[in-house]
Amino acid sequence: MIREQAHQYKEMYARHRGSSLNTLCRAFIKYVAPSMMMVLLVVFMLGSFGDALAEPQGFAQRASPRAAPQGFGIESTTPNTVKGVIHNAHKDDYVVLEGRFIAEQTSSGVVYRFADASGDMIDVDISKSANDSLPLNDVNYYLWGVIDRDFFDITIRVIEFTPMV
Repeated sequence: MIREQAHQYKEMYARHRGSSLNTLCRAFIKYVAPSMMMVLLVVFMLGSFGDALAEPQGFAQRASPRAAPQGFGIESTTPNTVKGVIHNAHKDDYVVLEGRFIAEQTSSGVVYRFADASGDMIDVDISKSANDSLPLNDVNYYLWGVIDRDFFDITIRVIEFTPMV
């Protein structure tokens, strides 16, 4: 009987012995994990303050914001030339030209070209222009368009053309 009571006492009040891995995991969760979380919290907090105060390095003054890209002739009062557009325009630049349309009949249909006062010509696409009528050959026009440039080819997608008054 005393043996049985001793055995019951031992089972009730003795610490349960688990595996050493179980003991190690419990100790890690109890002591190490909270301190690691606090360190990570402090690092993230300091990192967020550092991003808010960051300035570009290597410049004496603050960089000014970039201006919007300027088209060829939209902001000025005089139109551009075809030669200037061919040599300087980039894809999706806006352009204003002064000149006349030349319609050429081909096997696939009518192809339009635009010639300025110096005689330089460029291909134009008037299929999506805002105009209801087709251009006349002997009338001078203002042409507003967007550059469509491939590696070897440059054309103008016409937005609108108006006769010069």
